[in-house]
Amino acid sequence: KGRFWFFIKMKNDLIVLLKKLNFWKNYNLCWIPTTVSTNDDLKAIWRSEGFEQTIEIADVQTGGKGQYDRKWSSDDVGQCLMFSFTVDLKEYQFPVSMVAGVALAVALENLGVNVKDFWLKWPNDIWLNDKKLAGILTESTTLNGGFRTVVGIGINILPLRDKSIKAASLNEAGLSTNREEVLLAFCEAWDKIFVLSDLEQTELWKKYSGQFWKREMTIVLPKGETIVAVPEKKKKDGALI
Repeated sequence: KGRFWFFIKMKNDLIVLLKKLNFWKNYNLCWIPTTVSTNDDLKAIWRSEGFEQTIEIADVQTGGKGQYDRKWSSDDVGQCLMFSFTVDLKEYQFPVSMVAGVALAVALENLGVNVKDFWLKWPNDIWLNDKKLAGILTESTTLNGGFRTVVGIGINILPLRDKSIKAASLNEAGLSTNREEVLLAFCEAWDKIFVLSDLEQTELWKKYSGQFWKREMTIVLPKGETIVAVPEKKKKDGALI
């Protein structure tokens, strides 16, 4: 009972703090015990009449996914922060998925993770040295002449029990934190970064990409061929050279 009421207080405190941020002030916060996928939950209602902008956080995802249908799993409640939120855009701008990557990088730095230890991998994954720390998946639909996008994020707070999975955690980075603190840090960073120009957002992405520019990458071309290349620069529309 004590743990339950402590959780309710933290959730209510989080709602109050989010209401103070301009971007998030009209968002609903929905924290659920378990679901197949927070992205799929929001996609199921994103065309509904009376739809309200929402952040959905799940303790457990049974079918969480990343790009190319890769799985995102969590061993225990609290091991991983898994959440999705919706964004409406009237016109194209700097890719929302990359804004999310930058916001998460800024949040990690603000929480105390050494910026020399982690890096953004194009377009938006975050790696801690040579292991994946966080992943981002965006899915969009056209709506009323604009776009509605669902942004899904998974970030490891504590180490996974399965050591065969090449994954990092904030705990391994020397950070003692919880899901509420990480979520709030992300929302605060997003609130400031989302309104910047695409040029400013591009420069921030470059700042946090660090080790990415020193690595050879295997590139899969549309017809399935692969080449090995070294990234040189990123255009302001998010394209990689």
